[in-house]
Amino acid sequence: MSNVAFLSRPEWEASLKAFGCKPLEGKGKLNTAEWWQLPWGGYPFTVPIEADGRCAKRALNLLLQSIINQAPPGFEFPPEE
Repeated sequence: MSNVAFLSRPEWEASLKAFGCKPLEGKGKLNTAEWWQLPWGGYPFTVPIEADGRCAKRALNLLLQSIINQAPPGFEFPPEE
């Protein structure tokens, strides 16, 4: 049996916003994901979510690592509050 840890919407949104990401306005809704924008622009990305807005903790951690890996040279993430 699999035990997947989930984060509530406020938890995963706070993590993405701490990295300087923001929801992408004007994009159509998806069934199992939401569109977000990187702080330096470029292509938007999707956040996988459940119907109730939760996001798997592992999926979010992989997404955050990907954001770090894609950051342009010299890019500084906003300081944590």
